[in-house]
Amino acid sequence: MIIYLEEGCISIELRPSSGDERKQYVYIYRSSDSISEQSAALSTYEHIPILPDINLPNSEKSFNYLKNCLKTCVETDDECRQDLSSPPRRLLRIGSPGDSVVSLYETPATFREPYVALSYCWGKKVTLRTTRENIQSLMKGFDLAELPATIRDAIHITRKLGLKYIWIDALCIIQLDKQDWEEQSVKMCSIYEQAYLTIAAFSAGSSDVSFANPSSRPLTFHYRIADEPDIILAARVECTSGHHYNPTGRVLTAPETILTRGWTLQESILATRCISYSTDELQWRCRSESSCECEMPGDWRRDIIRDEPSFLLWNQVVEQYTQRQLSFPGDKLPALSGICQLISSQVGSWYLAGLWEDGLPYCLLWEKATDVEGSNVPVPPEYRAPSFSWASLDCPVYPFTDVQSVYQSARVVDSTILLEGIDPFGLVKPGASITAERKLIRDVGVYSVEGRFAAYRIRPRGTRDEEIVADGLLEAFGFQDSSGLPQRSVRRSTRDASQEPEGGDTVLMVKEFESTVSLFLVAYRHYEPNKSTTYYFLVLSVSSSNHDAYERLGTIGMGYDNGEFDDVPEQTITIL
Repeated sequence: MIIYLEEGCISIELRPSSGDERKQYVYIYRSSDSISEQSAALSTYEHIPILPDINLPNSEKSFNYLKNCLKTCVETDDECRQDLSSPPRRLLRIGSPGDSVVSLYETPATFREPYVALSYCWGKKVTLRTTRENIQSLMKGFDLAELPATIRDAIHITRKLGLKYIWIDALCIIQLDKQDWEEQSVKMCSIYEQAYLTIAAFSAGSSDVSFANPSSRPLTFHYRIADEPDIILAARVECTSGHHYNPTGRVLTAPETILTRGWTLQESILATRCISYSTDELQWRCRSESSCECEMPGDWRRDIIRDEPSFLLWNQVVEQYTQRQLSFPGDKLPALSGICQLISSQVGSWYLAGLWEDGLPYCLLWEKATDVEGSNVPVPPEYRAPSFSWASLDCPVYPFTDVQSVYQSARVVDSTILLEGIDPFGLVKPGASITAERKLIRDVGVYSVEGRFAAYRIRPRGTRDEEIVADGLLEAFGFQDSSGLPQRSVRRSTRDASQEPEGGDTVLMVKEFESTVSLFLVAYRHYEPNKSTTYYFLVLSVSSSNHDAYERLGTIGMGYDNGEFDDVPEQTITIL
């Protein structure tokens, strides 16, 4: 047991004797619920901080916490003023407390009433969804009991706030209807921005789980001092859920499901006001304030776009987003469409299927995060984004962030994006490309590193081999060049290496220097006084579908003497 005495905090670290790495931290405090009784003996115990007890989420005290946060924000926060000129096409009309019937409602153009939005996890299925077949029936009204627990909880809270409308994606978007889904997904930015309040059901792993009636809250003990009966001390386990969750923190805990889902990231960022029902407590966030019931510091990650529009902040979004999961991999770009609308309105840059034109060429240097769980997955077999975009992969990635200390080398002279629908930030069709010019090193030998997953080395100069950061498994293929001569290169493989027979098909083993790749210089950085330079290249192969263009395979940073590649000719290339 270790006792920590910090400013405004007394905590005890409990370590299991079994050798288990999991620890628990217990906070010692005076409960603010009884502080008025303790004033007489304050001098003796004033070094112990005053903190509130954490109440059950369905208690009146927790609801009062929500009401007070909401009231303060609405009355005092100018940053949270809202424009209600573009309401959602549909809302759920929920009536008053005690009503057993709710109905789907199509809003007229003049609609200006406040509504709540729900951010939640569907789970394996939602028991009731709007379809073309049942939409008319739902508009006539249906029994509240038909809805899953998460949605019923959100309706109950909305009614207690005195509001009559709520937006829930499963009901307010016509499911299995491509046109309506696309039209409504375009409006995600305004739907969450204009919502009077967003309820985030953190503690519910699926829609059939109640978040307002959980069975767990931080274990809390109260102790009345024997010699000072008016003094009540309290101890509770540290909150580690919701905004207190830290994957690298001192307590090892699993994240709540909502923090692992792709769509919920933009819902959190776009919401003007959000109340999160985490496993441990209620947590509030708006554009200007954040707080929680335990009143301890947390990792709020709030408004990472609004506070300072920047492509460096977009990189933070990409890094967080690519570590999350999607039920439908084809949603990779649409699930960020709302955030993209916000950035576009602020900076006016052209969007290129996950990249921003004003961020080129540096944003081309993103790389697969090989040190994060979930990185060793096959390349998607279906086209979703061009190879130069991180959205073409299903694994965590690290954007290139060392922009301030490097010099631009490549220059992008043209770009083409073919949209599949009406959303400029949504689905794209095959044919997207960028055209860039700079130094291109051709015919660089490549080979697999034996015994390691998706590890490859190249020999760009002399006898010195360098390891690339590959986008995934590569496989060799043959083609004829413009002169009709046979050549061999490598391409991303859609095969799952774990399913390959032992000692079987060798297409996934790139034999030493039988195949070649090309290196395209994007940026470089000088080091003084040793006069060395780090060169940042894209690793490219001839496209197997268009031998006049290239596709991305990965990246590499190499340290050489200044001027090492001055003799390499400049070329204009197209990357698909």
